[in-house]
Amino acid sequence: MKKYFEETFKVNKKNLATKKALMQAIIVFIILSSSVLFGRFDLGLTAVLGSFSNIYVINGSYPSRIRKVIVVSVMLSICLMLGLIGMIAHFVLKAFQIPGPSSLFFVLTYSVASIMPIMPEDFLNRGLLVLCGGLVSTIVVIVDAIFNHKKPETESVLNIFKNLAHLTKNFSGKTFDDARSDTLNSIHHATNTLTTANTFWNKNKDYNRLLQLKGRAEAIWSSCLELSSKGYEVLPIEISESLKYIYKRIEGTETLDYLPIDYTGEDIYISELADLINNTVKLLNESDLQLDKQISYRKPMYSRIIKENLSKDSLVLMSSMQYGIILFASVIIAFGMGFERAYWIPMSCCSVLLGSSSLSTIQRALQRTVGTIIGMLVAVLILVFEPNTWTIVILMAILMGTAELLIAFNYTIAVMFITPNVLLMSAAITKHFDTYLVVPRITDVIIGSAIGLIGVLIVGRNQASKKLPKTINNTLRLQANILHTLFSSNKYQHNIADSAIIREMHTEIMNTKAMYQAALNEMDNNVKKVEYLYPIIFTVEQLAFTLERAYEKGNISTLSDQSIGLYLTTYENICKKVVFNTSYEPIELPQLKEFTSIRTELMKLQSLSSNKLDKKTS
Repeated sequence: MKKYFEETFKVNKKNLATKKALMQAIIVFIILSSSVLFGRFDLGLTAVLGSFSNIYVINGSYPSRIRKVIVVSVMLSICLMLGLIGMIAHFVLKAFQIPGPSSLFFVLTYSVASIMPIMPEDFLNRGLLVLCGGLVSTIVVIVDAIFNHKKPETESVLNIFKNLAHLTKNFSGKTFDDARSDTLNSIHHATNTLTTANTFWNKNKDYNRLLQLKGRAEAIWSSCLELSSKGYEVLPIEISESLKYIYKRIEGTETLDYLPIDYTGEDIYISELADLINNTVKLLNESDLQLDKQISYRKPMYSRIIKENLSKDSLVLMSSMQYGIILFASVIIAFGMGFERAYWIPMSCCSVLLGSSSLSTIQRALQRTVGTIIGMLVAVLILVFEPNTWTIVILMAILMGTAELLIAFNYTIAVMFITPNVLLMSAAITKHFDTYLVVPRITDVIIGSAIGLIGVLIVGRNQASKKLPKTINNTLRLQANILHTLFSSNKYQHNIADSAIIREMHTEIMNTKAMYQAALNEMDNNVKKVEYLYPIIFTVEQLAFTLERAYEKGNISTLSDQSIGLYLTTYENICKKVVFNTSYEPIELPQLKEFTSIRTELMKLQSLSSNKLDKKTS
């Protein structure tokens, strides 16, 4: 229990969202001050609900940020008019990997509507007001994009080369393993950022160059994996220094001329890597870049994303259904028992459910309760003075901005600012600046937190732990299919951008990683067993990258039917071990002429699955 109290006030200084907090404060101030100037502060309080759309804009390219803020604004508007909340909002946000507070502000928007005067004829106007608030958020994001729209794409590619420089400098041991993980994550992040960048902003040589640099970075990464699989533990220092030059050149801090790697040794693999890096620098410094060189990339298909996440094995669907059931129970209890300001109970329940597991839900409940109690004291001090309209405008802007600044820094402290802000909004809407709501607020928060916590313990106790082996199994079987496509005598080729099987593998890996994180923090599970699955999951992810590179290249040397059979049998053995924990003897796999790291990673995967699951998780 001690660690939960420690986590309550644990802070992460790296997560201070200064810029975003300032933007949120500006948006709130613009909306509320405009409504005061027009003499309709009540309409401004409704419109400010739309400003919550900015809270969901966290990362990615600016075109993707603008799409997010527009979509969330429309959804918030619908929530006020129709009450389509909870499960649907949670599912959509998770399916599209939109970070932020899940469906919390959708529930809040609908809840605020419940204390407004009952005027059915005004429902459309209220919805449009929320949409107008979202429009202000959209405009602020667009203004930010005009001045900084190239920054996310550039930084995402820069980070790949920064991780590659670190990896090639530390080519063995735990540092190398950590660097592998960081490099792969940076590649995935750059892919997501670049593929969501709209051509309206980026169809030019700079964007084309970034696409090609990312492609070269993937080739360098693949070459490093090959060298590691061949037993290399040290690379020439010129390799990491040249990669360091590339990332410094991308960020604009390197002004010296590049000295090409002059490798005079006889090692053909080192020579190929050196040539690849030298050519990457040429591409970086090429002034007359041809647009017809642009590499292909996959654009996100939103209908496919929704369809894939509607699978019965989807973690997104599973968590959304759990979320909806618990939230529905909190609504029944809150309104059925006639609590004062009943909507605070589902609001607190919703907030607690933002925890990704049963343990994080306990932590979240404790943080929200402590933060609310302290925040109520702040609210009392404010409400006692019955602030005027302009004071409320300024206070709400400051409180919203501060809460956004601190939400990732420490949730307990952030709630201390969220609570008085919610009470100010409630008081301004009802025009009652009484402090009698302090006790009901604290009571409702405790009850809502308890409902969320009990619900998670009952409904979703160990769901992720149970489903994790199956998601790993699905990924392995897809990889076996791809390997057969690559190396068998009856191989067939697809364009990588149009390959459904590659997209399915991406989805399964994403699902597996999310399932692992959820399973790791569940209560009453075998923590050691879950932890020892991580090296397997990481190795499977590495294999996925190499198989995709091989699939993209095509024209791979064919294996004999006997050799391909050994590879497929190996995959089948690993699948059965992960799902059924059956024992097997590792197979010595035949050598590959190309992409030898596929064999190396599979041999490693055999060792991991045959040893650790047997000896260390019993």
